[in-house]
Amino acid sequence: ADTDPIDRLEQAHAFHAGLCDMLETIADSLPDEVDPLQCRQALTCLQLELPLHHKDEEVGLFPLLEKRAKPKDRLTEHLAQLSLEHATDESFADELSQELESLSQGDRPANPNMLGYMLRGFFESYRRHLHWENTVLLPLARKRLTGSDLEQLAKTMQRHRSVRDSLPHIN
Repeated sequence: ADTDPIDRLEQAHAFHAGLCDMLETIADSLPDEVDPLQCRQALTCLQLELPLHHKDEEVGLFPLLEKRAKPKDRLTEHLAQLSLEHATDESFADELSQELESLSQGDRPANPNMLGYMLRGFFESYRRHLHWENTVLLPLARKRLTGSDLEQLAKTMQRHRSVRDSLPHIN
């Protein structure tokens, strides 16, 4: 039997919390102590895992939750907010990716203070986002989704991965 898809989303959140820690380490190591390998790992995370996880939530989880939510859950406004944060985080991640790409090749940051500020802005807001999803969204999903919803979510997530795995790999 496959792992429960909500457990898998929670594991992804733990993984992304680790990404935030890695970005914090990179920010703390600017400008001269940066580990290029760590920058490469963070870059892969931002470019591959983050958008994939957002897709799992937006295409898989959110519509199922909307179908099952009760009015008192006030879910519609929450989901709109989360989708907005996903979009913002992804465009932020794109900007950071260019910087991390250059750091991963051993280049020095052109403007270490600005880059440190950007990194902190990203991981601080992403940590808040993860915390909210872990404390509000996932518990609600556990309470409201049916067995067949969970099967459907697991299939959607599986499909996203088979599409990703059939793409030529970056690196």
